[in-house]
Amino acid sequence: MRFLPLWIILFIGISACTPTNIQPPETDGQSKPSQEFERTLTLDDVILEQADEQGKLLWKIKAQQVSYSKDQKMATVKNPVGELYDQGKLLYKVKADTGEFEQNSKRIFLRNNIVATDPNIGLVLKGKELEWIVQQNILVVRNTVTADHAQLQGVAREVQVFYRQKRAEFWDKATVSSKNPVVKLQSDHIVWQWDQQLLTSKLKTQIERYQNQTITDRGIGETAELNLKTQIATLRKNAQIALSEPPLQISSQELQWNYDKRTISSPQFITIIEREQQITLTANQGWGDLKDNIFYLTGNVVGIGQKRQAQLNANLVTWYVAEQSFSAEGNVVYRQIEPPFNLMGEKAVGKFENDTVVVTGGNTGAPVVTEIVPD
Repeated sequence: MRFLPLWIILFIGISACTPTNIQPPETDGQSKPSQEFERTLTLDDVILEQADEQGKLLWKIKAQQVSYSKDQKMATVKNPVGELYDQGKLLYKVKADTGEFEQNSKRIFLRNNIVATDPNIGLVLKGKELEWIVQQNILVVRNTVTADHAQLQGVAREVQVFYRQKRAEFWDKATVSSKNPVVKLQSDHIVWQWDQQLLTSKLKTQIERYQNQTITDRGIGETAELNLKTQIATLRKNAQIALSEPPLQISSQELQWNYDKRTISSPQFITIIEREQQITLTANQGWGDLKDNIFYLTGNVVGIGQKRQAQLNANLVTWYVAEQSFSAEGNVVYRQIEPPFNLMGEKAVGKFENDTVVVTGGNTGAPVVTEIVPD
């Protein structure tokens, strides 16, 4: 066993540690280590370990081969397999094709065919480069990174894991997908807080919901949050959600989307567009049940049917999307441009597609029924 400065080295077997070019001894008979040997010190089947000042393990690496720099401050290893620790607690198991270790143990670099496994939370990272910042317990995997976990999968150019803060950050063209149900986030920066089961992004984000490997709904926002536990995605700032069934486009400054129960709500001004029938509704607030195809809109509700150029104003509107019908309450006003007329009352029911509307509670107190027959 031989001890180098600040390295703990355990020899499993030494098969080749003699340099190929050694200068002959000096003529005075005293043997001196050659400079060539100092440059090519190579050992086979070695275990390297480093501990902190309290003697707690920081990392342990088994390598097929290790070569030292002349000053012995840097070691280069071949086929490293090892473990990374925090105060003696195992954090990651790692392996790679090659690696580099600094003598002062501040950083470890591994390269090519990286596999880093966190046995505590079950996260597996794969990539082409790994950096371990020892004192801060920060793991960085770069260059075509994939991540796999029981709850999610991810792809990014770089993943940073802050173990003490219990978060992982996916950078640069990142995609993180929940597994059940399948919902995919895409952004240039996604933060995963695994204890809170939360995915967040403060950059423009796209969220896609899948069913049978087909995209059914898609949302975008300048910022996003996805709660894996409640299965609610919140999109903010110029938020939009496009649905395939029913064919709706919904926009607001904040949209809360329960992608499992298929509900959408907004505490702010909301716009809903039905693309096929060309119907647009706006309101101060709204809530929708996509399974039953019903939306409830409150506060300055305006509904416009483009085909008949009809407009509905009310305080409250319930919109039955499949039937293309509505019920309205509070200061109801219905206007038709061709032929021109206005109806007012406290309640109304009707349809935009055939322009049939029943308004009650007008000035006479009697129901008013109006039917417009297309030309």
